[in-house]
Amino acid sequence: MGYYQKNLSDFATGAIEMQESKTLKSAALSNLSTNTIAGLPATSSAIVYATGGTYPGAATLTTIATPRGVGLGATFLVATDGAGAVASVTVQNQGPNVGASAQTIEFSLASLNLAFGSTGITGALTATLAGGDLERPSGTFTTKMPSLYVGGAGDIKLTLASDDQPIVIKGITANSFLPLSVKRLYNLTSDTETTATDILALF
Repeated sequence: MGYYQKNLSDFATGAIEMQESKTLKSAALSNLSTNTIAGLPATSSAIVYATGGTYPGAATLTTIATPRGVGLGATFLVATDGAGAVASVTVQNQGPNVGASAQTIEFSLASLNLAFGSTGITGALTATLAGGDLERPSGTFTTKMPSLYVGGAGDIKLTLASDDQPIVIKGITANSFLPLSVKRLYNLTSDTETTATDILALF
């Protein structure tokens, strides 16, 4: 009886739901549900790492040096007003496509002190996500170029890895795997030539 080497490489180890609005927008978060911070440097800003809450996609000081999946987690720019209170929290790195309305993002005093180089900050800071804070993930891929799984029948507009111009693949049946290397998927609601649904990018 012969012996055969087991292929230990997985076909795909990650996926992104390309038509689900779960990615943080690159904009100020709309609801700072708890914002009692005082003692920050006036009219200043700094990148602050989230330290808690129910949103699972934030970068932390322990994960920032090690990419998770296809990218780092979300990072945030905290800006202050003239009195040293928090004026806004703006998404810098959008992070993975894992957000949902009512999830929370918490920033500890220790994290704020570290980011701003302060020691006397008081209060609490929590953002609660709303639907308007989320969007579909980018369909442009630069480092890893995925293949696709299509759950719902239709057409897909995309650009293949070696091409410069998009094509439309028509008549894709439901529950199809497309063994392609895609550098751009036209997955936004404005991309009307893509009519297939439940599209996953597989890595």
